[in-house]
Amino acid sequence: MKCGEENVKETRAKRLIELSGGLFNVNYDKKTYKNIEKILKCYKFYMQNRDMFNYGVMGKDSLEKVAPFVYRHFISETEIEQAAVDKMVMQILNDEKTEGILYDTLEELKKFKVNAPTEEEANLGMLYYNILDMLYVSEEDYNNTDVYLALDLDSHKFSYRKEEAVMLFGIYFWQRCLESLGDWQSLLEKIQKEEGRFDLMLGYGT
Repeated sequence: MKCGEENVKETRAKRLIELSGGLFNVNYDKKTYKNIEKILKCYKFYMQNRDMFNYGVMGKDSLEKVAPFVYRHFISETEIEQAAVDKMVMQILNDEKTEGILYDTLEELKKFKVNAPTEEEANLGMLYYNILDMLYVSEEDYNNTDVYLALDLDSHKFSYRKEEAVMLFGIYFWQRCLESLGDWQSLLEKIQKEEGRFDLMLGYGT
């Protein structure tokens, strides 16, 4: 599916990311992209303002409880609500296990590659990592222009590579979360039934 008309470019990397998402019920579309980016932006905000917040008072749940809660919001017809975004980010900040998954995911991005890469496709994984690190992890307040200039990209190429980076991060992060839950297939199927999303049970994604 198209992620956003203004950013659409059918690349080999995008097709590979779409296939990876399909294995874990993550669709490559505009809503999912915005949901993932909301979580990343919220994480950046809390990290930049960590001296203003006492994360401990927010409490901590197990990932086994938070993941189903967030998934219900992801498969709704509307964009994810701020309450779900905050809950996921607080889980990352308060739980070493979830925080570890986030940083492991960022490292995993560096390994992404397509078969027989062209010159433009070489080191895509490192490019994805640098985009996400500068925009959402670094303590510095970079904007899109800062990033594409620093990485020597034109604005159009940056736009679709950023989209791919965000989607790949979301898929990898979700995959690692699910793999830590045990029988995650049954868990997702149960939620899909409860939410009336029988289309997902046929393998069409979110």
